[in-house]
Amino acid sequence: MNFISRLFSKSPSDLLAKGDRYMESDSFFDARTCYEDGLKLCSSMENGGALKADFAERIDTANRSLAERNLHEAEYAYSRGDAARAIDHLELVKTLTANPVLLEKAERLLLDFSQPDSDHDEQSDISACASCAGFSGSECADNSRSDDSLPPLEYYDLLIQQLPTDQYQRYAGLGDDFAYAYIAASRDEHHEALAGFENCFETLPHDIYWYEKGKVLHRLGNDHEAELHLRKAIQLNSTNPLAWITLALVLRESNRFQDSLTAIETMVAERIMPEQALLLRADIFEATGDHEGAVNQYIELLQTSYAHAAAEKLYEVLIEIGRQSDAAVILKKYLNKSCH
Repeated sequence: MNFISRLFSKSPSDLLAKGDRYMESDSFFDARTCYEDGLKLCSSMENGGALKADFAERIDTANRSLAERNLHEAEYAYSRGDAARAIDHLELVKTLTANPVLLEKAERLLLDFSQPDSDHDEQSDISACASCAGFSGSECADNSRSDDSLPPLEYYDLLIQQLPTDQYQRYAGLGDDFAYAYIAASRDEHHEALAGFENCFETLPHDIYWYEKGKVLHRLGNDHEAELHLRKAIQLNSTNPLAWITLALVLRESNRFQDSLTAIETMVAERIMPEQALLLRADIFEATGDHEGAVNQYIELLQTSYAHAAAEKLYEVLIEIGRQSDAAVILKKYLNKSCH
């Protein structure tokens, strides 16, 4: 679905941890999917109630992050002169979050972007069907807008907007057949996706072909073949960040920590998604019991754009190793919360 494939999970705690890793890599859509699956799983288990609140809170966080991304995309689209797309992003913000700050900003930008170039009729359509901005009335049955309600190519565009900018530009021009295969993969229609990618082999950049097949094979539980495909993608294009980060995650999920760290070290050295790689390295330190290594790595990331994600993980580790006073500082300074 996103640039990191949805990882297999059998327990709510697995889904929670994997969703958290998606959040750390800014893969908010996949994170939300993990959390929603975890919440459903909790509801079906007698002892699953303890995690329900955690899943609900994280779903809100993922939706808020998606809303923030759509605000940025709206401003970018408007700066390019595409007011209709900007308005579409802003209306999506309103369906994702109840955060008053984000909603206020979305409403303010809607007012700014809706004038003066839009005629009265167009603005009336937007007001009458705010959640369907950018669509005709015949395409809107009600005022709710879900991912499934989007036209397929619009949905594809929403999915690939979560990719790094250079990869978004590559994926935006791969054609309709690839888009449908990509959507099938996002919905865990594994065999349909694989068949679709096979049909696109002659027209796709081959590193993308091997990478996308590797993701699907991983979802099917065939990690050996997935690893071979991901390494083939890297062999064909050693700068493909999606193949690198997914390979590192597949290895980590297989508990091949040292192999994952080897991939991570290459990413850091070559400046390939270095901050995401460092987050994953800290996660591996934590998983292998090297709490001090994890703490030091998370502290280093507090000076980057991933400060919030690092602070959340750092807070948890500090609590686990009994450094409550340090954890309280992180909570107040980076997470804007107070201890009571």
